[in-house]
Amino acid sequence: MKKIKNKKSLVALVLVAVLGVVGATMAYFTSTDTFENVFGTKAYSMEVVETFESPDDWVPGTTTSKTVVATNKGDVDAAVRISYTESWKDANDNQLPLTDSATPTPNRAAVINFASDLNTKWTKSTEGGKDYYYYKTKLAKNASTSSLIESVTFNPNVTISTNDTCTYTLTNNTTTTTKPTDMTTVKSVTCRTTTNGYAGGTYTLTITVETVQFDQYKTAWGTSVTIN
Repeated sequence: MKKIKNKKSLVALVLVAVLGVVGATMAYFTSTDTFENVFGTKAYSMEVVETFESPDDWVPGTTTSKTVVATNKGDVDAAVRISYTESWKDANDNQLPLTDSATPTPNRAAVINFASDLNTKWTKSTEGGKDYYYYKTKLAKNASTSSLIESVTFNPNVTISTNDTCTYTLTNNTTTTTKPTDMTTVKSVTCRTTTNGYAGGTYTLTITVETVQFDQYKTAWGTSVTIN
């Protein structure tokens, strides 16, 4: 009988020992490491040079030089495209059409003279109703585009409208701007001719040069044009 009691006591002690382990507070080691990673990027830098001197005596038949060249000054290959807009305004700042009203073929008042190597160096693409000219070759460091445009000519065939105003001094020393039926009553005539429209007006050619990292040009510009 005494042996049985001893076994029960042993079991009870074991259970207490187990419960003691389960309820104990555990201690542990921990550490946190922070790594700062610095990524250097290549320099992106483009230089656009325009050579143009605005004339103040532009007359029909006059050609004025104008060139625009883009050069990659950075370390990242670049793509280039150019677009432009034109506008004419008369002396009173009213908008004029780009062409006159000559028949059967209207004349463009200002004629843009593209470079002779246009087709070999540039690709024209109409996108969203707008014309873009893509330089066919990517620009590596220090590489330059050719100039899309060489010059602009004031078309010598454009129609220049005139306004003739005459004042008639009659023999009785009165004046009139209406031509008399009887010219024998006219003592003298003074006429003044003025031009309007393109003459005395202002032509503005706005060129926009866009550049972008070469490997992203299709995504950035949403174009399907292939640049080598």
